[in-house]
Amino acid sequence: MVNKNYYNEMTKLIYQDLAWGPIYKKNDGAYIKDTDNKSEIYIKQSLKIMKIPLSSLKNKKVFNIGTGRESRFFAKHGSEVTHLDIGKETVKELKAWAKKNNKKVHSFSSDIKNAEIGLNKYDIIFLSGIYQHIEKPAFALVKFINALKKNGKMYMGFYRSGEFKYFIVDAIRYLMSLKQISEIRNMNAILFTLGEVNHYQSSRVMDDFFVPRKHNFHPNDIINDIKLLGAKVFYFDNDFRQYNHSGSDYFSIGGDRIYITKKNDKIIKLAKIKKKLRTIKGKNQIFDISYKEKIINENIRLLKKIKKKFLKKQINTADISALCIGLYQFTRPMIFEQSEYFQQTKKLGRHKTINKFLINFLNHFDQKKFNVVKINKKILSLRLK
Repeated sequence: MVNKNYYNEMTKLIYQDLAWGPIYKKNDGAYIKDTDNKSEIYIKQSLKIMKIPLSSLKNKKVFNIGTGRESRFFAKHGSEVTHLDIGKETVKELKAWAKKNNKKVHSFSSDIKNAEIGLNKYDIIFLSGIYQHIEKPAFALVKFINALKKNGKMYMGFYRSGEFKYFIVDAIRYLMSLKQISEIRNMNAILFTLGEVNHYQSSRVMDDFFVPRKHNFHPNDIINDIKLLGAKVFYFDNDFRQYNHSGSDYFSIGGDRIYITKKNDKIIKLAKIKKKLRTIKGKNQIFDISYKEKIINENIRLLKKIKKKFLKKQINTADISALCIGLYQFTRPMIFEQSEYFQQTKKLGRHKTINKFLINFLNHFDQKKFNVVKINKKILSLRLK
């Protein structure tokens, strides 16, 4: 029986203790190419799209969820910030910072499901990397849009269904077990972050592999729910493709960032529109999309075969951990130019390279028992000579 508090406690463990919390409690990150480590950069980019000058942030009422680094940005520019996070330590750190720097920050610890955030209250709602991890995102969206003032603006980044890197993440999450969390954290740190576990890349692995909810949404579903709640899209790049795994860019498809506003102060009751909401749950990138390409479907078949062998204990957890960390290199290496796996995808194509990787992995385990015995016998014979 699953503990009813599992979602809250696991989310808190990941974000407060194992991932971004230890890094961003007190400071923003430094600039790292192909990452969102420095929030100041993407906040300024978003404000430009929202047509909100930095000079106009003073006394603006802002709502934010997360590690606190985005809240610090808005507070530094004179905004009155209401901040929410599931982790009590994160809230404690932000409150201490606000007091020390005499900034207007009201921070409290809660799951958004239980939080009262007000009605028609905020000029700006800024949600980066949040929506896809909420237990039932659409229910929270009702609160967000109800809390936005008339003519207020809201930024929401979300995990885009059809994105190659989330295909890889869903493949990893399908293969592994939660029991591997310490093994994967340590193994990844040893291989890629000089043994440092509180590191950007270690945090990203913990986030992608083990966060309890990872929803992927098609833009049509996001837009449906926005309109249903009486709001409108302020800006969107209009990429409505179902999926795209080709190319070698960090983002394989657009349409993962949306800007929202509303022209009224009407409050929408969840009960009235609950059955019409489409983003209560996202799309699994392995099982919820119909892929046309034979090679993608072949790779899904190989993933299922590996999983079956793992469940039958024909493959051990250490080897699955290594496989998952290897798969991650196809899409989210720390330094793209230095990842051999990523570079191979540029030469052969993404799914052809993954296919080769998975076939070699399975072939190795078909021969592993025989090879181990053969090698051990050879070593023993050498020692006896």
